[in-house]
Amino acid sequence: MEDKITLGKFIQSKRKELGLSQKDLAKELYVTESAVSKWERGVSYPDITMISGLCRVLGISEHELCTASEDNQQREAEFMARSYKSFVRGYTIITGIGYLAAIIPSFIYNVAHGGIGWFMVLITSLMLTFSFINVPVLVKKNRALWTLGSATVSLMLLYAAGCVYSHGDWFVMAVLGTLLGEAIVFLPFVLRSEQFEKYVRNSKGLVCMAADSVLTFACVVYGTLKYGDVVDLRDGMLATVTCVALVWAVFLIIRYLKVNGFFKGALCFVASAVWVVAMTVLSNAWNGMKLSDIISLKGADNDRYDVIVCLCLAGVAAVLAIAGVVYKFVRKKPQDR
Repeated sequence: MEDKITLGKFIQSKRKELGLSQKDLAKELYVTESAVSKWERGVSYPDITMISGLCRVLGISEHELCTASEDNQQREAEFMARSYKSFVRGYTIITGIGYLAAIIPSFIYNVAHGGIGWFMVLITSLMLTFSFINVPVLVKKNRALWTLGSATVSLMLLYAAGCVYSHGDWFVMAVLGTLLGEAIVFLPFVLRSEQFEKYVRNSKGLVCMAADSVLTFACVVYGTLKYGDVVDLRDGMLATVTCVALVWAVFLIIRYLKVNGFFKGALCFVASAVWVVAMTVLSNAWNGMKLSDIISLKGADNDRYDVIVCLCLAGVAAVLAIAGVVYKFVRKKPQDR
C-alpha cells in the first residue's frame, strides 16, 4: 500500500509540474479521469501497457517511474549529451563559415586572374586543417585512426598541389619522407588498435621494423638516384644497410631473446661495440687503408676515438652481464628453498 501511495504522489507531482489536470493526463493516455485519480491516491497501479505512454507524457524515464523518484544522474548524463551535440553542431557551423570565408574570395580571385593553382593549395590546406580540428569532433569511433588517415591523405594532396603550383619535382621524396616519419612515430600505435591488432597479434614489432626498413631504403634509393648518381646509390645503400643492421640486431635481442633485461642490455652494448669496430675497419678499408695500419691505429684520430667508444661499450656490457648473473642468482635462490 505504501508503494502505491508513493508512486501516486510522484505521478501527481510530475503532472502538476507540467501544469496538467487529471482530465488532461487522462485524455493524453486515453483513460478515464477516475483511473488517474486512483493512481494518484494509491488505490491502484497503472496498467503495465500504460507505462511507456505515461513516461512519455510526464517526461520521465521508466526507471524513474518504477522507483518513484528522479534519476538525477541519468538526467545529468542526458543533459551533457545534448549539450555536447549542440556544441558539435555550433562548432561545425562556425568552422564551416570560416572555410567558406577563405574559399569563396580565393576562388573568385584565382578565376579572375586565369589560374587555380594557389586555390588548390588553399583547398588542400583547409582539408588538412579540417582533419585536425573537425574530424576528431565529428567521428565517434576510432577518432585517432580517422584523424591520422585523413591528415595523411590531405597532406599528400597538399604536397601534390604545392608541387604543381611551384613546378617542382619533389613530390615523391616528400611523400616517402613523410610516410617514413609517420611509420616510425605512429605505426606502433596503429597496430595496437582493435582494427589491426587481430591481424598482426604478436608480430607488431616485426611489422613496424619491416615497414621502417622498407621506407628507409625507398628514401635512400629514390633520393640518391633522383639527386645523385649510381656511385651515390652504392655509398648510400652501404651506409643504410650497416645502420639498419645494428637496429635490427638490437630489436631481435630485445624482442625475441629469452633472458633477463640485464643480459639483453649487455648483448645490445656488445652488438654496438662490434658494429663500431666493423664500421671502423670497413670505412678505412673503403678509403684504401691497409688492414695492418687499421689494426695498429696509424689512421686518423677518429680511429682512436672509436677504440675508446668500443672500450666504453664493452665496459658497460660487462657491468650489465655481471648484474644479470647476480639477478639470476638472487631470483633462483628463493625458489630453491
